[in-house]
Order: sequence, then C-alpha cells, then structure tokens
Amino acid sequence: MHTYEYDSNVFFRKITITAVFCVLIFAYSIYHLITGDSPVLWIGAAIVSGYFVWETFISIANPSKVEIDDKGITFSAYKKNHHYEWSEIRKFKCKPLASGTKMFIRINEAGIFRGRYWVNCYYYSEGEELFKFLFHKEIEVDPNGLKAKAVQGSKEAQKIKKQKYDRRQQEKARKQLAKQIRKNAVKKR
Repeated sequence: MHTYEYDSNVFFRKITITAVFCVLIFAYSIYHLITGDSPVLWIGAAIVSGYFVWETFISIANPSKVEIDDKGITFSAYKKNHHYEWSEIRKFKCKPLASGTKMFIRINEAGIFRGRYWVNCYYYSEGEELFKFLFHKEIEVDPNGLKAKAVQGSKEAQKIKKQKYDRRQQEKARKQLAKQIRKNAVKKR
C-alpha cells in the first residue's frame, strides 16, 4: 500500500478554515432569509457556502489522504473514507487543470455523495508520483478513451519524428560517403 498525504498545515488553512467560514456564512444567510432581508443575495450566499460545506464535509471532495494498493484506491478526509476496488471501477476520469498539479477525478457514476475528488498533487507527499499514477490509471481503465488515444497518437508522432530524423541522418551519411568516394577517386587519378 502506498499512502499520499496532503500537507496537514496547508490542508487546515486552505480547506478546513474555508469550510468553517462557509458554515458561518451559510448560517448567517439562513438567518437573513428567515428575517426577510434582501432574499436574492442571501439565497446566493447560502447556495455557494452550502455547496462548499457539502463538498468538504459530506462528499469529501477534497481528500487529505489518498491510499493506493493492488486492490483499490481510498480517498479520506475528516475520518471518512471512500474506497473503490479496481475491479469495480468502470469509469476513471482525470482532468488535469492548467496548473499541472491539480486534477479533478470522477469515478464511476460520480454523484453528490461520492465519486468526485479534487486532488492538488502539489501539496501531497510524493505528489508528482501521485499525479502520474492517476493520469495513467485513466488510460489503463479506459484504453479506448480520448486520453488513451491522445497519448497513443503522441507516441506515434514521436516514432514518426524519429524515423524522419533517422532517414535524414542516413541520407546525410550517404551523401558524405559518396563525397568521400569521389574525393578518393580524384586522388587516385
């Protein structure tokens, strides 16, 4: 089993404190909705803050630990675990973001209770290894998917590029050999 853990100080600052702040905003929004103050504003605030609280504490979309072994993968946070056996995973989609270190993972039929995870590999122990594993796991689970075809196409493009380079090198070597043969022939006359 290999365990990747989010830096605990960063997790507390970025995820836990933000979620607690959202709990306060949610409670304050509900209070204002009950008292009838500017309902449109408070409905929006309640929805946004409630969504973040749900994602953090209920569906653990921001896991503090990812455990991987031969049997499956487990996402954990706040003493809750979501475990998936490799044999039961039919869909495994990883969407890397522009930063190159954070990815959005969807497993099987992801819903509001489980199956959607934000994994910011930059803050995990051995995060680069985790990023590569998750990226390649999608290709392994769905070898006919778009990402697998893109990676395969990239490998094919590299082969073609190498073949063109090898042909150029061979042509260059052939010309140099022909030039050397002509030079030697002129010297012999």
